[in-house]
Amino acid sequence: MVVAYLFAKHVLKMSLLNNLGSIAGGMTSTPALGALINEAETDDVASAYAATYPVALISLVICSQFLILLLS
Repeated sequence: MVVAYLFAKHVLKMSLLNNLGSIAGGMTSTPALGALINEAETDDVASAYAATYPVALISLVICSQFLILLLS
């Protein structure tokens, strides 16, 4: 998460809220999204979360299926 934060901040030049929203989406953590919206008092964080959440969710499913095939 630290590497992702630093990459997004310095290379992609994302704002703090979008950066944190993307990291929360990458972790597929809905409670983190709620905390960010609560603290930021804006829904702008949700767009970055919504952009990364589906990719992270599909990646988790594929990786878990691959691990099951690999270890069995």
